[in-house]
Amino acid sequence: MFRFVALSIVLPALVVGLAVRTCPNNADLPLEVRVVDCYEEPCVIAMGDMVDMDLDFLVNRNSATVNATLDIYLGNFRVPYDLPEDQRNACNFFKDRGCPIQEGEQINYHLQTPASAPFANVTVDLELQLTADSGDPLFCFRSSARIV
Repeated sequence: MFRFVALSIVLPALVVGLAVRTCPNNADLPLEVRVVDCYEEPCVIAMGDMVDMDLDFLVNRNSATVNATLDIYLGNFRVPYDLPEDQRNACNFFKDRGCPIQEGEQINYHLQTPASAPFANVTVDLELQLTADSGDPLFCFRSSARIV
């Protein structure tokens, strides 16, 4: 009976995380990425709807500030896009804390931003990276999204 209860608690947690890919810079991956209403690639998002993402990462270096970037790729072509200015300071989106951050800490980061693409009915790669004040990445990952 205890095994069944333990599995019923653990299995939903395994299903929720989205499988993501490493970035070309081979930066660390987050521990887990969760996107509302998306459980496998490509996530299907309507143009203009909000991408609501929550993730956990392990801090790999001390930093007084943290910068967020979200890049969109159509094949190997980078589509011009910048996070809104207020979202570039990732410290404002850490759950129950801000900056500075210390190596070894586990942090929850939440991003909610509008879906954008050059045109609809296209699958793009999204690349999210958080960068320390040294310019080194804290993590980076790629995931596919179909913009409809």
